[in-house]
Amino acid sequence: MLFNKRADISGRKMIFYLIVGFVLIAAFFIVVTLVSSDKSIISKIPPDLENYLTIQRFLSSPECFTLYDQSISRAYPSIIDINKFNQINLNRCYDAENTLVKSYRLTLKYGDQQITINTKNWQGFIKKSEIRQIFVNNNGKTDRAEIYIEVQDAK
Repeated sequence: MLFNKRADISGRKMIFYLIVGFVLIAAFFIVVTLVSSDKSIISKIPPDLENYLTIQRFLSSPECFTLYDQSISRAYPSIIDINKFNQINLNRCYDAENTLVKSYRLTLKYGDQQITINTKNWQGFIKKSEIRQIFVNNNGKTDRAEIYIEVQDAK
């Protein structure tokens, strides 16, 4: 009995292609599942990132409270100019007219004095707070101080 070689090879190829097809489909679904779950984890923003960036702006930006030397155009991060630590600079640095933004209350403890300022949308209850060790420059004299930062979520 003679067999047609073409038909014999085609039958083996058909079984091979069926097995490879199932394996490729399974591999495709596994890859899609892994990629979709990894992307959702990668795209999550840490919950305190916004607070961290805003606090860094308060303590590092020359437009806020940071000591700024105009002769060399340099800001000194974490050194607060006591003359700039006021309500007017806070309102200019962080516009909180809208109630959908987070509100902040900053309390500077410097020597025997304590200065408290807060954003326009401060409602009085504390959501989160932290204390930072900083320096205060008062007319050329730099001393250690603490700033107590209280945060409220947007309503």
